[in-house]
Amino acid sequence: MSQIVSVVPNISEGRDAAFVDSLRERLERVAGLVVLDVSMDQVRNRTIFSFTGSREALFEGGFIVYEATLGHVDMRHHQGEYPRIGAVDVFPFVALRDAPMAMTVDWSVQFAEEVARRFELPVYLFAESARTKLRRDVENIREGEYEGFAEKMLDPAWKPDFGPDRFPLDKGATIIGARLPLVNFKAYLTTPLEEAAERVADVLSDPATGMTGVHFYPALDRTRNQALLNITVANFQATPLYRILEAVKTELRRFGAGVSRVEVVGLVPEQALFDSAEHYLQLFGFAAADDVLENRLEQILQQRAR
Repeated sequence: MSQIVSVVPNISEGRDAAFVDSLRERLERVAGLVVLDVSMDQVRNRTIFSFTGSREALFEGGFIVYEATLGHVDMRHHQGEYPRIGAVDVFPFVALRDAPMAMTVDWSVQFAEEVARRFELPVYLFAESARTKLRRDVENIREGEYEGFAEKMLDPAWKPDFGPDRFPLDKGATIIGARLPLVNFKAYLTTPLEEAAERVADVLSDPATGMTGVHFYPALDRTRNQALLNITVANFQATPLYRILEAVKTELRRFGAGVSRVEVVGLVPEQALFDSAEHYLQLFGFAAADDVLENRLEQILQQRAR
């Protein structure tokens, strides 16, 4: 498989482990599909799947995700600490190794059309697949969230790209598109004060003071009695993770608080971690391809195999 495209569906169910396990088992039975990761989050009441394979396998797996989730999740009863507009909230196609973005966009649009037809869902195209500038950023589409989306759809500017113009209250709407790899992580604070997380999110999300392509979602983990920030990074090369974390720490000082730990959600490109390690260790002249033992060994083995 020289060209690799993965998909990363986010579903609005993160508390029913039996359902998530059964869905994973169904995906693993799809010929040519490789399940890379499944990440459940009870606080956000959200699960992120990641799988790859041929176009046919990705589409078949994707239809299984929609069929199972729409039959299980009733959005009228959903609660969670994360913005969402539907049972299958977002379904990104991610261009990885040697995969042209144009091809990835084409796949996402074909898939979106079929999802709208099969499941009678309002579908919004985002990121590289978006047909208007306003819809490139997923947060613009999610604004108003599930609770306000029926009214939002009354505005002609928010007519879906595919599917019905009405908002189905039980299923909600869905967002599909092609993008580059995204980094998603959670920063737990040393305080239960949710106001601290909200303040940091407000300051760092402000267009005048914030970071382009980085989104902050304040939340409270009631099981640990800790405030936290869910953070998504659209371009980790433009805005490295260490820069984001240091900005969060700076804003937290006014509350006498800090960051107790960080958890990665789903999969993360290794370069994103190398960049932060290089910064914190104050490394100079470091090249992951040559200076990481496993990478160097792989190069030598490949050369000998030729």
